[in-house]
Amino acid sequence: MKREIAIGSLVVRPGEKSCGPLPIARRADGSEIYVPLMIVNGAGDGPVLNLSSGCHGDEYEGGEAIRRAYRGLDPRTLAGALLGVPVMNPLAFEAGARLSPTDHLNLNRAFPGKERGFYTERLAHLYLNEVVKRADCVADLHGGGNIMTLAPMTIYRDLGGEALAKQAYDLARSTGFEWLWRSGGGWTGPVVMEAQKAGIPAVTVEVEGEGRNRERVIRRFEEMIDTMLKFHQMIEGAPRLPEKVHHFEGTFMHTVTGGLYHQTAKLLERVTRGQVVATVSDYYGEVREEIVAPHDGIVMSQRTFGGVEPGGWTLMVGKPV
Repeated sequence: MKREIAIGSLVVRPGEKSCGPLPIARRADGSEIYVPLMIVNGAGDGPVLNLSSGCHGDEYEGGEAIRRAYRGLDPRTLAGALLGVPVMNPLAFEAGARLSPTDHLNLNRAFPGKERGFYTERLAHLYLNEVVKRADCVADLHGGGNIMTLAPMTIYRDLGGEALAKQAYDLARSTGFEWLWRSGGGWTGPVVMEAQKAGIPAVTVEVEGEGRNRERVIRRFEEMIDTMLKFHQMIEGAPRLPEKVHHFEGTFMHTVTGGLYHQTAKLLERVTRGQVVATVSDYYGEVREEIVAPHDGIVMSQRTFGGVEPGGWTLMVGKPV
């Protein structure tokens, strides 16, 4: 039997939709800092899908696609529910930055958070417990932020046992992207990792970036959301799935030297082990470092921000599996 969904001050009955703030804290002037929450509670039974974006404040197109999905869905014909969050990290969004400007923490490394911690840790704790744990499946939408562009890909994780890992893989397939990054975990703190630790299948979706809000990328995310909803039979229609998917494992390489970054290998180019894929030059134009492919594979990212600091992000060469 369908039930109402109550999160924060929002109470949404079956067959209805509503949006509003999930309060986090207050500024010194008394104004509220909140996460914008969009709930579509379908009249029919089905999964609860949590779609989020804006975990990093310089990633925009996924959030616009979530806004459009909320406005376009009819709760009277929806099976299940959508918990849409277009901007997970409002202060980072206001600053146009990857990190929260108040404490300089990365929200996507802060989960499960702390109820009485720094601002970002409190945000992580609240969001995980009030939103993510209400869902049956989670997709967190990302891009390359201000510094890079990424090939459209979905990251799924072999965590939580065979059954849960299979659910995460099926969720990745439901995005309709042909490039699937299989990960065993590695990083600590992403929201999707904590979701899966709680028994909820979760994926990260990456599409382009460069701190833009381009219509063609928004539409790519819109198509992905539409495919997911159809795959899980939340709306009518057949999902548009690729005939073939490519599985890979990936690790971003980092510089040793700071300077002017120049990537010679293009996005989705096939490269061989030992091939020079990027260089770092000093002020005088002298090449101080060559970045080489660690194995045969496909270039899955392209750094487009010219300056790079010592230890900075360069690119990722995906290793087919």
